[in-house]
Amino acid sequence: MTQQRRGLAFVSSQANNVRKITIMASTVAFEFNKATLKLRRSLHISPRNSPEVQRKSTAGGESEIESPGSTQSTSRKCSRRNRQLCAELSSFALYPLFGALSPSHFSSPNLLFQNEKKPPKPIVEFLQLSDTDICEIMCFLNPRSLLNLSQTCKRLRQLCLSNEENIEKRDVSSHEITISFNQIKRRTEVRLLKRERTRSDPQFTCTTIRGLLAPFSRALTKITFDTTVFVTDWMDEILNLHRESRLIPLSLVFTGGALTKGNQLTGADLRAISETEFVDFVSKLQPHLQEIQLSTSRMFKVNSESPGLLRMISMLSSFGIVYERPPLRFYHEEISEAITNWRSDSLSRSCDVYMRRPHDISPDMWIKMSGSVDESRIDPYTDEVLVSRITIKHSFLVHIDLVFHFH
Repeated sequence: MTQQRRGLAFVSSQANNVRKITIMASTVAFEFNKATLKLRRSLHISPRNSPEVQRKSTAGGESEIESPGSTQSTSRKCSRRNRQLCAELSSFALYPLFGALSPSHFSSPNLLFQNEKKPPKPIVEFLQLSDTDICEIMCFLNPRSLLNLSQTCKRLRQLCLSNEENIEKRDVSSHEITISFNQIKRRTEVRLLKRERTRSDPQFTCTTIRGLLAPFSRALTKITFDTTVFVTDWMDEILNLHRESRLIPLSLVFTGGALTKGNQLTGADLRAISETEFVDFVSKLQPHLQEIQLSTSRMFKVNSESPGLLRMISMLSSFGIVYERPPLRFYHEEISEAITNWRSDSLSRSCDVYMRRPHDISPDMWIKMSGSVDESRIDPYTDEVLVSRITIKHSFLVHIDLVFHFH
């Protein structure tokens, strides 16, 4: 029994020694952390106690007058420091209770070298994205934003152009296209001109029509062919751009015939194609093409057996033939057949036709073709009544008229 009591006393004394050693170690750790905190606070210099402020106050003898804004910012800083100090002290106070020798104590952050700033979040620049990710973002942009995006750098422009077919296009009708021959450079050029332009408005020049069209846009424009321009060189490009929905010609004007002198023919050159090919070219640009003006002396040869030019009045809103050499005249049978087809077509439009006056049609014959004579004059040499304007009503469409203007 005595030995058992001695054993228990020895165990209890050993436990008391361990408890004392634990309390002493916890106290030493707490005092060390508290001294570390005091050292850190002593290294912090407030704006009011900075050497510059003390030097100014000593030299001038004047007290600083702080603005209300600076007072508020100083109070916010002090409150933030006080909250941080309370949090740090509370963390220190937990160590004696739970044991300073626990693993959590040794894994706690060092307050002397603690970094107050949070690590910055990783930033990924837009150009660091893959082509697939950029293309997915482009699907949410409108045509105007895509145009701005394509003008930033070469890579984005190539990505935008490569996906242009899958992007909705914006209709643009502010400019018109003129194809002319540059006498100085001795080459044919394409110019993009602003409609209702002034002298200060810029013009854009290129050797192709495609090079002038803005990306992600569909150009609804008028195309003018100046004198000495071979039209056949541009027909394929116009059809391809129209097929891609990049170019919508609203008007085709072939000019230059007014400069003809004698046998020297001028104007846009249409002699390399036939009448049938020209009518087929116009039909492929439907239903958008509205006007054709053949104001050139270099016309294609008209087929006398089955003329097809007048068949285009059902597809157009304005059609004119002037300055042609040799003079092109239509006869009663051809005009009557064209009028019959126009009046029976449900897709016919109101159309103004400018052409030479036929010789074998009298005013009474125009009335038999359901026409009304709007303007006429008497020839002073032959006393013949010359009809200048005829209006024909459609057979079943309301407010659809076919008007012939003769010269």
